[in-house]
This record gives sequence, structure tokens and C-alpha cells, in this order.
Amino acid sequence: MSETWRVGVLFSQTGVTAAVERTQYNATLLAIEEINASGGVAGKLIEPIAYDPQSVPKNYRKFAETLCDNDRVSVIMGCYMSSTRKAALPLIEARGALLFYPTLYEGFEYSRHCIFTGAAPNQNSVPLVNYVSRNYGNRIFLIGSNYVYPYESNRIISDLFLQAGGEIIDEIYVPLNIGKGGFSKVIDKIKETQPDAIYSTVVGDGISLFYQAFRDAGLDPLTMPITSQSTTEAEIAQMPAGTATGHITAAPYFASLQTDRNREFVAAYRKRFGADSPLTHCAEAAYFQVYLYAQGLERAGNDHLSDLLPHLHDSEYDAPQGRVKIDGTNNHAHLWPRVGKVNEHGQFDIVYDPGIRVPPDPYMLEYRLDQVMPDVVRSR
Repeated sequence: MSETWRVGVLFSQTGVTAAVERTQYNATLLAIEEINASGGVAGKLIEPIAYDPQSVPKNYRKFAETLCDNDRVSVIMGCYMSSTRKAALPLIEARGALLFYPTLYEGFEYSRHCIFTGAAPNQNSVPLVNYVSRNYGNRIFLIGSNYVYPYESNRIISDLFLQAGGEIIDEIYVPLNIGKGGFSKVIDKIKETQPDAIYSTVVGDGISLFYQAFRDAGLDPLTMPITSQSTTEAEIAQMPAGTATGHITAAPYFASLQTDRNREFVAAYRKRFGADSPLTHCAEAAYFQVYLYAQGLERAGNDHLSDLLPHLHDSEYDAPQGRVKIDGTNNHAHLWPRVGKVNEHGQFDIVYDPGIRVPPDPYMLEYRLDQVMPDVVRSR
């Protein structure tokens, strides 16, 4: 029997999505270090075994295979883009292992072998559409990176805006590795169509390039903001000061959240990784999922899927965003939807916070468009 609980860690330190995945990697290590400093789990320390998939989907599968077959792990924390999850998860399922996935995604998925701790569409798309439509308007321009999450997320967002009486002006996709100047035609189209808002599912390094192109074109976020779920403090930190000011993100967590629990988390993270280290909602999910894993492990006494999974279902933890819970019916997390607007310091001012925990509805079966927005007033 191993003297430690070995856990695989698959977050990219290099590649197009490295900026945000580094925050997930850091938060995972922080949680493991905190748990180990308190004695570990059932008398054994957690041992992270990490690889750098370099933001390439096939590498996540390759390293998942290495972790399961060579390193003999039963649990993996990792993946960011949905294409990386879809590459790794079939291998993880085949090996009888379990993936903890701490990233927002497009929904419409279930696996017994995956715990989804990022937001499902009813926990971020619904509040975002409500906020934007009530504060800016319903004529929306869609822009995304060319892979599965943007296509599926844009489909959901389109449906929601159409339900709100809106109109989709255009829908454009760009390469993941888009270079400087690659957004010029997109900006020209935005100028031509003059939407009320832009919904962006651009990910990775392209985010900062898009926001910079928007600013260079003289477009005004006060009247036409970029709205997103994938733009985080990590990408904003890559931009020149002020570039993202006024733009909007929907997420369960922002580093600026003013609670004692979050201040404690932010202080611990920045003490460990540096005062200027960005913190993201993806990092916060990566952090709290380690604690949920440790709770389940303590109760199960081992990390075999059949023993561990029942102890994860309906388990709860006081995360920085609020008390979270894994839903036993679908393996997704109950989370706290919020909407934030970027301020001049590159942080998010929380402009909508209903103060309620929303159950996951990954198949969008029971949601109402106004389910978490009962009393929004125009803030512009």
C-alpha cells in the first residue's frame, strides 16, 4: 500500500491557456499543502504528481494514461478547455479513475468518472444574459475561439437572448493561436453592426489581443461592453492597464469578493505565490475541489472510485465563494452566481450578487431565464 495519497495534476504551465491554468495549478498545490500541514488524510499525506500538457488536447490524454498506468493514481485534478477534458476523460473512464474538473463549461454532459466543480450554463450564462439584456440591450455579437466550448456556449447564449426578445447580429470564430492583428476583421464587423454588447468565448492568449484591439479601435465598454465567462483576472493581468476596464464577466467567484473566508484565501494564495499573482474563479474551483476530495477520502478510507464517489455526493465545503456542494444526481457543484465589471485596477466590482446558491442544471431542463435575477435594476 502506498504511503501517500497520490493525485494526478494536469494543468498547463505553457501554451495558449497557460495564464489561467497556472492559477488552477497553484490553487491545487495550495490546498494540498494546507491539508498536509494539518496532518493529511487518514494519517497519510497527499502527493501531487504533475505534468505540463502545454495546452494541447492530445497531451492531456497522454499524461492521463501515464498517471493511471505508470504512476498508479486513481484521481486526477485537471483540464481547462473542454477539448482537453474530452480528450482525457475517455481514458480516465477506461481506467476506472476519477477526474475533478474545475472549469466552467458548456454543460450537457455527465460521467460517473467526472466531478464538475466549475459553473454549468444555468449558473453563469443565465445571470449574464439577464444582466446584459436589462442594462445594455439585446442586440448581441458573438465571437469565440474555434473549438467545442465556444460553439456550444454560443448556442446556449443565443437561445437565451432570443428568449429575452433579442437578436444575434453575427457569429464569428477565430483560431486558438490567433496572432496580433488577427481581430481586425472582427473589429470592423463590430463597428459596422453596432451591437449592444459582444459575447466573447475567446480563450487563452487571444483574450488580451481581442480586448486590446477593441480599445485601440476606440470602442466604448460603457455603451458596448465585451461580456464573457472565460475572461478572468489572469488574462486581464496580461493586458496593459485599463484595457479591460468596464467589461463584464459572469462567474461564481471573483478575487474581490469581500468576505472573511475569501480574504483568508486570497491572503494565503498571495503569500504562497506572490502579491501580484492573479486569482480566478477557475483557481477557486481547483482549490475547493481538493478539499471535497479530502473529505470524501477521509470517509471512504481509500480512493477507489466505487468507494470514494458515494462519499463525494452531497458533500459540502465552505469555499471562498460560499458553501458549495456536489450534487449526487449529476456530479456537478451547487454554486453562487455573480456578475462582475472590471474596474481601473484590473479587478472585478461585483455588480450583481443575488446571494443564493444555485443547483446545477447542466441540461438546462428546469431553468427560468429570470431564476437568479429577481430584482436587477439598471446600473449604467
